[in-house]
Amino acid sequence: MTGSDKAAILLLYLGPDATSKVFEHMDDVDIKKISQSMARLGHVPRDVIQGVVTEFTDITNPETGFFSQGEEFVKKILEKALGVQKAESLLQELRTSSIGDMVDILATMDSKTIANFFSQEHPQTIAVILAKLKPKQTSEIVGLLPQELQAEVVIRIAEVDQVSPEILAEIDEVIRKELTALGGVQRFKVGGVEKVVDMFSYLDRSKEKKILDRLDALNPPLAEVIRKHLFTFEDIFKLDDRAIQSIMREVSNDTLTLAMKTSPDDVKDKIFRNISSRAAEMIKEDLEVMGPVRLSDVEKAQSEIIKVVRKMEEDGKVVIAGRGGDDVLV
Repeated sequence: MTGSDKAAILLLYLGPDATSKVFEHMDDVDIKKISQSMARLGHVPRDVIQGVVTEFTDITNPETGFFSQGEEFVKKILEKALGVQKAESLLQELRTSSIGDMVDILATMDSKTIANFFSQEHPQTIAVILAKLKPKQTSEIVGLLPQELQAEVVIRIAEVDQVSPEILAEIDEVIRKELTALGGVQRFKVGGVEKVVDMFSYLDRSKEKKILDRLDALNPPLAEVIRKHLFTFEDIFKLDDRAIQSIMREVSNDTLTLAMKTSPDDVKDKIFRNISSRAAEMIKEDLEVMGPVRLSDVEKAQSEIIKVVRKMEEDGKVVIAGRGGDDVLV
């Protein structure tokens, strides 16, 4: 049993009055976890109760355990502790949170294991689930799927903007049964083009290119939209000189040198114009004597610089026009 399961059994045993007083001193996250456990416990055997609240064994019914009173019990204590409006909002989350539980389970699993399992599922099912995972894990799993599935799943992640609670519950049930270890009119945002673009930021350039090339054949408009939103190492040098100078001050010479290994001459020239002459000479010398390097190492260095640019954009230190809309700089 989880800690929230044990807490739920104890509070159910103590009753609504004591439970509401306890909830007044807890944050929403913990209340939600315990309430979920309460709502799904069902029958709790006497020996389980004894294991959780051994100090109360002298007053525990020796014949049976008890049945959780389910949602009505949860609703009553939430209203008493939080008020009617906040309680109803939290209950709505509880009714439709099973897909979130599965996300927590998948987050602890190896990406290769998940990809092997999903390789037998329909692309739409895969997309709905992957769209709920963190971008890094999503990219790892997509990269490990059979090649013929990768672009299909990416298309569906971009298209699956909203999904009904009923479908989420159905997918959750099917996946749970198949893994064996492993809510209504409201709809939930789980995907979209932004999710795909975020996912691509964790893919290496070769896999990114293969998927985009396949998308060109399967869904050209989507491929064009994704390319418009993707920010590449070369795009940095379409910025003005002041922005480039700010970025270069945040990047080490070693990382910059490696990232420039495959850059065209016009990109190199723009970099050299926006760093000190001493740094430029050092990088030129290093590039001249640098032997063969892995493409993956170059792409990793470029990705590190891209992350620096994204962080600077988030902090308002640089402005990148044209990303996510028709931005115009004036």
